Amino acid sequence: MVNARAHTFGARRKILVGRLHAQYHALLNILRYRAELTDEDRMALTYYLLLQDRVAEARVRFARVNAGNLATRLQHDYFTAYLDFFNDRPAAARKIAQKYAAYPVERWRNLFGAVIAQLDEIEGKAPKVLDKDDRDEVQAQLAATERTFEFTVEAKKITLNYQNLASARVNYYLMDIELMFSRQPFVQNRGGQFAYIQPNSTQDVKLPAGQKAVTLDLPKALHNRNVMVEVVAGGKTRTQAYFSHSLVVQMMENYGQLRLTDQATGKPLPKAYVKVYSRMKNGVVEFYKDGYTDLRGRFDYTSLNTDQLAAVDKFAILVVSEAQGSTVREAKAPKR
Repeated sequence: MVNARAHTFGARRKILVGRLHAQYHALLNILRYRAELTDEDRMALTYYLLLQDRVAEARVRFARVNAGNLATRLQHDYFTAYLDFFNDRPAAARKIAQKYAAYPVERWRNLFGAVIAQLDEIEGKAPKVLDKDDRDEVQAQLAATERTFEFTVEAKKITLNYQNLASARVNYYLMDIELMFSRQPFVQNRGGQFAYIQPNSTQDVKLPAGQKAVTLDLPKALHNRNVMVEVVAGGKTRTQAYFSHSLVVQMMENYGQLRLTDQATGKPLPKAYVKVYSRMKNGVVEFYKDGYTDLRGRFDYTSLNTDQLAAVDKFAILVVSEAQGSTVREAKAPKR
């Protein structure tokens, strides 16, 4: 289940997946005749509320469940571990999941294994695939193998975060910000305007293996100038004006994912709001989805339960963190 909107749109909440809508309301029609809900009923309600991302309501229902009255503790333990991811200290989920590391039913063993794998990734370890048929796990691992990079320019320094790259070229272009803005006020990324002119300065950079980031000094001659910085590596080109913020947004365009970390600490930034608009192949610009980064700092900006993705040409992505500021990125639609 992937819900496009993180918040209710309009006066009433809507379930856009037809089969879920029918099943959920069939359950409600049964429960309306109960004099009192059983613990099994509350477990069912918790499940359907979580499918709708109604976490706060799910917590209330789940808190009323007496696990001793259930036929098995398995589902109750999984809900407990799952809901632990919505607090700021999910470590308790690991203790629960470890109890099922050797569980004989593969489906449940993989579900609890995914809990441990996500906790490992939060701590900085590489993504794992426990179930080759699980799209999210496979996509996360494939994204980790992509040759990619992102960079920020702040306080006369360039911080280049990279993955699976050995070298990069940094080009510097002097620019007139006011003139460029007057000509194209709604274009977030104006780097394309420099595609056919020579850079004022160029720097070739070796990227050490085993590291994830390098910091470069902006050339002294450009310290007091308006500069467009262009980085070329791994067949990709990224550009950014000499502005400042403390977000590191790593885009895995082939897999429709982004990862948000703190520039100073390198730690994942959870609960950052992400709003995505799409430019369709027919030129129409429309809302696509929104939501929040998870505890790993990750956000899947393409997945929906509809076939909209096939018609998308490009994404514009707004990332907002209350403490670290905001930025806008653009990304092409994944090829697969």
